[in-house]
Amino acid sequence: MEFVIPDMNCGGCAKAVANALNRIDPAARVDIDVAVKIARVSSAVPERELIAAIEAAGFHPARNS
Repeated sequence: MEFVIPDMNCGGCAKAVANALNRIDPAARVDIDVAVKIARVSSAVPERELIAAIEAAGFHPARNS
């Protein structure tokens, strides 16, 4: 899955997003590109739960099609 996170602006933001995702799925593979504000996630957890985790960390993700 790939999410656009427009309010992710720095390495600290990226770390907060990655930590939030790894809390709900420690086995998730998370690749974040802050320059283009995209998080790529490989996880067995349903998309809605990943989105909820990112939102709980204070960010506003949108699914990238």
